[in-house]
Amino acid sequence: MPDKYHKEEVYLRPLLKSDLQKMATWDQDEELGYFFGLDVDDSGSSYADRCAALLEKPNHRLWAIEVGEIGFIGEVELSQICWRAREAELKICIGDPAYRGRGFGTRALKLTLNIAFTRLKLERVYLRVYHYNTRALQCYLRCGFKKEAVLRNRRRFGGQNRDIYLMYIDCHSFNKERSNFTPIPSIDNRLVSSL
Repeated sequence: MPDKYHKEEVYLRPLLKSDLQKMATWDQDEELGYFFGLDVDDSGSSYADRCAALLEKPNHRLWAIEVGEIGFIGEVELSQICWRAREAELKICIGDPAYRGRGFGTRALKLTLNIAFTRLKLERVYLRVYHYNTRALQCYLRCGFKKEAVLRNRRRFGGQNRDIYLMYIDCHSFNKERSNFTPIPSIDNRLVSSL
């Protein structure tokens, strides 16, 4: 498998332990906590600690999201991969607030779906998103995800229970969405894509 995947100026590469220090700064980001349903002062393990633990697990794939000369701005993961059912849960985070809402997450998500369906041969990718995270919802819908269910009053955040949408995309829907997407191996063995 190539070391780097990219789309225009957005690249995916394996997440490294050296990335965890920058990720630790994201733990104190109130906006990020709001979108993930985490209070900044939660006493649980940090975001970076959780990702560090996942780096060693065979049923998880984590990639750093890099943008051209800017560098590391976030991470995307396929977690809880069930090889028998050929499915995984997707999680994505643009940790650097300066790069949220600029399309980088959408491009990274499309690259991740391409890896999931063409390289890992998964049949289905699903995710959970809070009902109030409209920017993420729009991104997921643009990428072909469909709402499957609503989990009512699932997580207490900011003193209130919140609804969570379960969304999914399967390989057949993805293939319809990607009619102009053709992976082309480049000379340096990176997957070059035109999403």
